[in-house]
Amino acid sequence: MKIALILNSFPEISEKFLLNHIIGLIKAGADIEIFASHRPRTDKRHDLFFEYNVEKYLRYVDVPRSIKTRFLRAPLLFCALLFRNPKAAFEALRFHKYRTVAKNMKLLYFGTMFAGKSFDVVHCHFGANGLIGAYLKECGFCKKLVTAFHGSDINSYPKKHGLDVYRTLYAKGDLVTSNTNFTKAKIVANGCPEECIRIVPECLIASEYEGMDRSRIIPDSVLTVGRLEEKKGHRYALEAIAQIRKEIPGVQYFMAGEGSLEGELRAYADKLGIADCCHFAGVCTNSQVKELYSTCAVFTLPSVTASNGDMEGQGLVIQEAQICGLPVVTTLHNGIPDGLLDGKSGYLVPEKDSRALAEKILILLRDTSLRSTMGAQGKAYVAGKYDIGIITSNLMGYYNEIS
Repeated sequence: MKIALILNSFPEISEKFLLNHIIGLIKAGADIEIFASHRPRTDKRHDLFFEYNVEKYLRYVDVPRSIKTRFLRAPLLFCALLFRNPKAAFEALRFHKYRTVAKNMKLLYFGTMFAGKSFDVVHCHFGANGLIGAYLKECGFCKKLVTAFHGSDINSYPKKHGLDVYRTLYAKGDLVTSNTNFTKAKIVANGCPEECIRIVPECLIASEYEGMDRSRIIPDSVLTVGRLEEKKGHRYALEAIAQIRKEIPGVQYFMAGEGSLEGELRAYADKLGIADCCHFAGVCTNSQVKELYSTCAVFTLPSVTASNGDMEGQGLVIQEAQICGLPVVTTLHNGIPDGLLDGKSGYLVPEKDSRALAEKILILLRDTSLRSTMGAQGKAYVAGKYDIGIITSNLMGYYNEIS
């Protein structure tokens, strides 16, 4: 079975879940080729990228990030594709059918890249790429189409580009996967037949976290791993830290990740009078994040619904923290409750409730024994549900189901 994977920019340091998915297929012996629209903006790579020689399977379509450049090159691409595959050339310009990915000229680039190729399955990550997959199937470049939805592609994308933006995808697709039950419900509400959807959570490599040294815990430390964007809820974590500091003056808050709100969050920490105990770690590699997991006492991801409607999908870092033995405090948000044992491996609190967030973090910071118990339960839970072997085995079964 020949499988083509369609991605956006890859490998991005903040999207380790995609790297895990690919490594799972490599470990399973699948015959894969990866087609990424763009090269990543940074040279940083997770060590797993090199360990599994992922570059061997990677092809860059090199779609220009500039829309103007895409349009300037479009006539030449159309003529070249017309000579090799007339149907693919004209199909790439069916704007009403393929919507955004046709209007922004992406299909001409993918049609050119796939001309002369044939795959049993095209597996597209994110809904918009599923439209590319629908085009590839229509043109005969693949037999079956699988699209994985991850969160923002169903929570905010249809609101921006039209509620029926995925109409062609649902009609042409053979299988749609969702990372959580909440995301599945949103996809069904958007018009996808429920019988076509399977739950495939983002996975991790459980063995990667074996033997984590938790003997060097930084006293009263709290960790968040995630891009510095609105939906991650850092603002409410900062407010919670300000409240906790009144009870525990030595509290330390570590944030791994970068994003558009870094300046605003730094200013807010200063306004709250906690700038000296807030540590912005920036972009971190896999080994750097693991070091933070091993030395921090409590993990929090206070995700919220952003002003543009964007939401967290699954929040794989919540499972990563648990497999590392950290108790987690997170929010009753989107699909997050699917991935945490409330009251056993952590706590769920309402969105944007910094007081409730502070109360639960305080409980954990004050009780070493409770942290240890919750950490052990989280490890067992995640290893039994989210390990790469389990998830990949299920996925390969779904491929066979539609073949």
